[in-house]
Amino acid sequence: IRTAPSRVVPPEGALSAAGALGYPVVLKGLAPGLVHRSDVGAVILGVSTPLGVVAAVKALQERLGRVGLGLPEVLVQRQIAGGVEAMVGVVTDPDLGPLVVAGLGGREVELTRDVAFRLTPVTDRDAAEMIDGLRMRPLLDGYRAAPAGDRPALLELIGRVSALADAIPEIRELDLNPVKILVPGEGAVVVDARIRVEG
Repeated sequence: IRTAPSRVVPPEGALSAAGALGYPVVLKGLAPGLVHRSDVGAVILGVSTPLGVVAAVKALQERLGRVGLGLPEVLVQRQIAGGVEAMVGVVTDPDLGPLVVAGLGGREVELTRDVAFRLTPVTDRDAAEMIDGLRMRPLLDGYRAAPAGDRPALLELIGRVSALADAIPEIRELDLNPVKILVPGEGAVVVDARIRVEG
């Protein structure tokens, strides 16, 4: 499962991390108890200069301070441009066990609820049916002259997430969102992930 290059550093290490990763970068605030960073403005996109990094760290400290949190660490991540946004994950049903979930649209998936579920293990055919059944599927095909997404890479990611859920039964919830589905041949890159594990 390919992820965007990133480093977790203390705030004072953000400048060095950004230089090592290459601009532009995204800065994300990390703090205990913080789950949905975007809800409190703890994600700053398109930081393209050293001065921008310094300003972004200060902004993160102020924003988290407003909700009673500190900023012990910052995730500095290379920004992945373009692509169709998708989400792939795992939820656990108390009766059925692990289910793989997939949808298109990134954060908007939570609003549209345009998602498909399958029991693990998910076959190649299952993954294709999941995507083909989505109302937002035209995004992957290149809606209104926008670039198409790498469909095989998305199907492979769904299969890998299914295999992960089978191999590690302690995973109760996994949320890869957004995943950037790049142009055909360039793959899929996870830019944010959340996982809940129970022993």
